[in-house]
Amino acid sequence: MIVSRRMKSVFLNQKNVLMQKQCSFFMTSCLLLAVCHSIANAEEVRVKTPAALQSAVKSAQPGDVIKIVGADWSDVKIKLILKGTEAKPITVQSQVAFTGASELNLLGEYVVLDGFTFRNGSLKTGHVIRVRGAHNRVTRCTIEGYNPESIDVRYQWLSLYGHHHRVDHCRFAGQKHSGTTLVVWLDEDGEVGRHRIDHNHFLNRLQGNGNGFETLRIGTSETSMKSARCVVAENLFENCDGEVELISNKSCDNIYERNTIVGCAGALTLRHGNNCIVRENLILGDGDRHSGGIRVVGTGHQIIGNHIQGVGDRIDGAIALSAGVQNPKLNQHAQVQNVLIEGNTLIDNAGEEIVQGHGLGSRSRTLLPVNITIKNTRRTGKPQLKRLKPADVSPDAKQE
Repeated sequence: MIVSRRMKSVFLNQKNVLMQKQCSFFMTSCLLLAVCHSIANAEEVRVKTPAALQSAVKSAQPGDVIKIVGADWSDVKIKLILKGTEAKPITVQSQVAFTGASELNLLGEYVVLDGFTFRNGSLKTGHVIRVRGAHNRVTRCTIEGYNPESIDVRYQWLSLYGHHHRVDHCRFAGQKHSGTTLVVWLDEDGEVGRHRIDHNHFLNRLQGNGNGFETLRIGTSETSMKSARCVVAENLFENCDGEVELISNKSCDNIYERNTIVGCAGALTLRHGNNCIVRENLILGDGDRHSGGIRVVGTGHQIIGNHIQGVGDRIDGAIALSAGVQNPKLNQHAQVQNVLIEGNTLIDNAGEEIVQGHGLGSRSRTLLPVNITIKNTRRTGKPQLKRLKPADVSPDAKQE
C-alpha cells in the first residue's frame, strides 16, 4: 500500500498532538499532586499556653497556622522568630485577649499576626507590638485602653521596623499616655519602609501634654531624609486629640490617600521630608474648634483633591505652608518649595484657606514658601469622597 507524503505528514502531526496532550496531562497531574502534598503538609496547631506556643513556633514550617485558644493570657512577653514564604506565609492567630503587662515581639519574614487583642493593660516602656523583618502582616488586631496610670509613661502601641509590612483592619482605641499609636522606624541599615497601612480605625485618643502624642508617625527628625515610600490609605481617624501633629510625616516619598479624618484636634502634617503626596483625603472638623487640615514643610509635595470642611484654627487655616529657617538642621523647619496644591475643596474653615508662612517669625523662621502652584480650588459642593465608617475598617470588616 502506497502512502503519500502528505498523508504521512498528517499522521505524524496527529501523533505529535497526541503526545503533547499526554505530556500536558502528565505535567498537570504532577502539579496537582504537588499542591495537594503541600496542603497536606501544612499544619494547624492549637496552643493554650505560652510554653506550647514556643514549642509550635520552633517546629513551624511555611504554610502552618498556629492558633492561640483557651483562656486570656496575662503578663506574658511573646517572642516569635518565624520564616514563611510569599506563597506560604506562617499565620499566628489569636482567639484570646492579652492583659496586664503583655507584649508581642515578632522577628520574621512572611508572617501574619491575625486577631491579637491587647486590652486593659499597660507597659513601663517599649512597644505593645513590635514587628521586625520583612513582608509581615498585622491584621484584625485590637489595642484598646492599654494605658498606665501616668500620662507621662512613654511607649508605642505598634512599631514597624524593617520593610514591606502591611497593617490592615486593626483598631486602636482609647490611648491616653505619651507615645505614638503607630510608628514606622527607619533607623536600621539596609532597606526600610515600603509599608502599607490601610483600613484601620484610630479613635478616642485623649489630649496629651506636649510632643510625642501623635496617632501615626513615619520616621524621625534624624531619619527624615530617607525614602520610606509608605502608603497610608483608607484609614478612619475619629476624635484623636493627642497633639497638633495627628499624622506626622518625617520621611520622604510617602503617600496619604483616601483617609477619613473626623473631629480630630490636629492636622495631617508633613513635618520633615520631601516629595510626599496627600490626595483625596476627607477632613471634617465636626465641631472641634481645635481641628486642623493639612500642614506642609519641605520640598516637592503634592496636595491634590482633598476635601477639608469645618476645621478649626489649629494651624490658622485649612492648608498651612510653614515658614522656614535658613540652613535648617534636621529638626528645624525647612523652607517650603515647589509644592503643587490642586483641586482641593475648602468649605467653612476657620482662618485662611491657604496660609503661606505659618509660624513666620518664630524660632528664626524667616523664609516664606516659594514656587507654590495653587489652582482649581473649590469652595462649594458636597463631598465627593467616600466617608469611611467603622464598619468599613474594623477587624470584622469584609476584606477584599
